[in-house]
Amino acid sequence: MAEARYRIGTVARLSGLSTHVIRVWERRYQALTPNRSGGGARLYSDAELGRLRLLRRAVDGGHAIGQIATLDDAVLERLGAPQQAPAKALPRLAPANAEFADFAEELLRAVRAFDVTEAERVLERAAITVSPRALIVDLLPRALRRIGDSWADGDLTVASEHMASALIRDRVGGLLREYLPDPHAETIVFTTPAGELHELGALFAAVAASMNGFRAAFLGPNLPASQIAEAARRTRASVVALSLVSLEASLAAREVRGVRRELAADVELLLGGAAAVELAAALDGDAVVHSSLAELEQWLAARRNRLTV
Repeated sequence: MAEARYRIGTVARLSGLSTHVIRVWERRYQALTPNRSGGGARLYSDAELGRLRLLRRAVDGGHAIGQIATLDDAVLERLGAPQQAPAKALPRLAPANAEFADFAEELLRAVRAFDVTEAERVLERAAITVSPRALIVDLLPRALRRIGDSWADGDLTVASEHMASALIRDRVGGLLREYLPDPHAETIVFTTPAGELHELGALFAAVAASMNGFRAAFLGPNLPASQIAEAARRTRASVVALSLVSLEASLAAREVRGVRRELAADVELLLGGAAAVELAAALDGDAVVHSSLAELEQWLAARRNRLTV
């Protein structure tokens, strides 16, 4: 038997899963059974770490953990492969998109009724069913869009929308704290400029950066340019990422240019969010604009590869 030598915190960092998700996948879905130290701490082998990576890749590809948790590693390898074997050779698994839509509707019903307990239950089920990456890249953004559309249509009160945002903020904030970067990792500051109160996009992006091996300094929303630049200097950040969702175009452009002027020339400026995409043409190269978290992930991966060459 392979030596069990990794503690759960190390396995979480190496697999890209949170410690909470790993525990639930073990307890509820019997995905693996780690050994225990003399003091009762979980200890994982290289093989178990590899299995968690396979499970995460399959879940990221759209497979529900409840349907794949006990499959052999060879089957998991095929499920997560870029080009899968013919469908008849694999177990039939329900697509994740339908589950994501169902989740959004369940959360919407709970917050419409101000049922905090039910909303928490729905979020908890989501957190243990999909990988952290799928949670922040697809599932939660889809739910927020559905909630936002309902508010715009007059089907949801402002209070319910705020309740949903607060619950999601707490959940994703907890996920961000699960990732402990290498002390020498590159630092990226995440925030929103003055006047932009919507912080969830910046928070999601911070988690994505942490998952990709960067040190994420999340500052919350609505900061003036001078304070953003000061935070970048103090953290020795090489990148500052701003989320722009609802700030009026001329104000957003002014704030972005102000941040650019305050930052050192060698600090890169990233923008994301619906309002940022609209600004791209007007910024004249002042910042790199990403239209989605998936696009940000590609940029992060390319940057990490350049830094490690």
